[in-house]
Amino acid sequence: MTEDLNRNYTEILRAELVPAMGCTEPIAIAYAAAKAAQVLGKKPEHLKITCSGNIIKNVKGVTVPNSGGQKGIETAAVLGAIGGDADKEL
Repeated sequence: MTEDLNRNYTEILRAELVPAMGCTEPIAIAYAAAKAAQVLGKKPEHLKITCSGNIIKNVKGVTVPNSGGQKGIETAAVLGAIGGDADKEL
């Protein structure tokens, strides 16, 4: 690989990658809820979350960031819908 090509790859990775802070499954749920609120143009009155068994298992076992120690799908979804920023695409 040439030095220029290597530099280009490095620049792309620095622009596109964001460090994960904790488990990614609750963040995925929070992002989906934030995106739903963005598409609706308001905070949703009701959320229905459908997940694979693997996501359910993983979300139950980790603390949702910025939740005061809470765990679970409901916590991730509510925090995403109320305080999430879908424009960050995290």
